[in-house]
Amino acid sequence: MQYQVKIKRYNPTTKEKYFQTYDVELDEKLTILEVLEYIKEQIDPTLTYRAFCKSAICGSCAMMVNGLSKLTCKLNAVDNLINGVLTIEPLKQFDVIKDLVVKQDKGFNLLKKAQTFMIPKTPPKNSEFLISPKEEASYDKQTECILCMACYSDCPAVESDKEYFGPFIFSKILRFVNDSRDSITNKRIDKTMEGNIFSCVECQACIIACPKGLAPQFDIKNLQTKAQAQGHQNPNQMEFGNFGDGFDFGGFNPNGF
Repeated sequence: MQYQVKIKRYNPTTKEKYFQTYDVELDEKLTILEVLEYIKEQIDPTLTYRAFCKSAICGSCAMMVNGLSKLTCKLNAVDNLINGVLTIEPLKQFDVIKDLVVKQDKGFNLLKKAQTFMIPKTPPKNSEFLISPKEEASYDKQTECILCMACYSDCPAVESDKEYFGPFIFSKILRFVNDSRDSITNKRIDKTMEGNIFSCVECQACIIACPKGLAPQFDIKNLQTKAQAQGHQNPNQMEFGNFGDGFDFGGFNPNGF
């Protein structure tokens, strides 16, 4: 099948950013990543992108496809054509190194800052930690995050609030908050406030972006509830009296529903 692949390029030497279009005629079964491989091997060896496992496990090949962050090894190229064109760009929110390769240090530094690793309690004497199936189920899905950072790329809160940790960070935090073996549960919840967790706009772009079917926005809502239970306040909330206080509605009670 014949179609065009429009790729956003970046030359780190000249600092030039531009789109380059490639005409291809390829098997309809190829993934987007396989199309990129074809272009690099058969048309333009200067094209640069990041990939590794090709199995939706390593998360390396996340890019913008037609304006949305996707894992390119998982998607069929032909299924994502728009008027015969496939548009590919680097992830947003990150500095570009070259072409489709971004510098992911920002995301990895946030993982360290949020302490998204186990800090275990002392095990029971002469025993080991016992985890119920119910508890395991409360964080099992979050362990499937592959750090592709597609959710971070598409998150409008990340774009508007530079202190916001981002969806995948909060999912990682919840994973350990729900684990009874962890020793700093309350501190982790406090840490969500440092990451401006209430900046989430609940657009669910992170859910759409996640190639593993995680729901970071629901994890964020869960953590917000836990933060408030721990005494933290939503800084975005304003205190109001009853709606319509002091206004004559002509007998209609707006609070009487």
